[in-house]
Amino acid sequence: MSSWRFKRMVVGLPQGMGNPSAVQAVADLAEFLQIDLLGAFIADSALRDLAEFPAMRELRLLDQQWWPLDIEQISREIEQAAELARQRFAQSVGNRSIKTGFDVLAGTGLLASLVDPGDIVTIIEPSHPGESITRQFTALLDAVFETAAAILVVPRRIARVSGPIMALAGGFDGGSIRVALEIAAALRERLIVVAPPGAPLPSDIAADARQLGVAIEQLAESPAGAETSWLPSASRSLERLRVITRRPLGDPSQLLLLLHGVPLLVIDAKRAETAESKDDAKFSSA
Repeated sequence: MSSWRFKRMVVGLPQGMGNPSAVQAVADLAEFLQIDLLGAFIADSALRDLAEFPAMRELRLLDQQWWPLDIEQISREIEQAAELARQRFAQSVGNRSIKTGFDVLAGTGLLASLVDPGDIVTIIEPSHPGESITRQFTALLDAVFETAAAILVVPRRIARVSGPIMALAGGFDGGSIRVALEIAAALRERLIVVAPPGAPLPSDIAADARQLGVAIEQLAESPAGAETSWLPSASRSLERLRVITRRPLGDPSQLLLLLHGVPLLVIDAKRAETAESKDDAKFSSA
């Protein structure tokens, strides 16, 4: 299934990337959705910037002496890291029925020029918790949130590869439910909608679900009103993917705390509502 929402999956690969199983899981989802898959290696441009300062030195452990940074050596090491990432990406992706590619960016600042609003930008949780607070990873996270694309955050260990799709629909704004419904139809899974107690499911979404053959289950979120109060009940639902909008999110770095082994798809509610209204206008004029 390919829709207006998702045209391409872009996987952000910082230097030193590992975790081929997570990349493979992302490739599986892209193939289910029938969208292109692009691996984007993000080079650490700060290393070259540091080497341009004449007073900057590095301590070489073998001879225990301080030496000027060698910009040519740094460039070679970055190229080698990019080539290794390319090889690992190709191995993880394998032979797919979708178009795949690989690109190298000389820093997170160029990510915005690569990503389109119709893309899903994927961030893989670092294999080691300490990596999540490095400048390179936090810069990638900030750069991703500056784009208008949807964001898929993939845990370093995925709890399950089958199960329902869950949508957190505060107030039933419809954006997260519709995206989750389309994904559930593509994956042939049921849909779980978590919403405030007593909130009715919009009739048009219920009709679309029947047409797509997707069973819907509704769960009431915790009356406590906490932004993440739905997560404990969600874990008992054994879902394989959660879909939320950006509205309830604060600090992007807190996303990693919401995973609990389940990938999290964050969509821009305003863009989803605009696209949905265009679709309605198209169908009404047909």
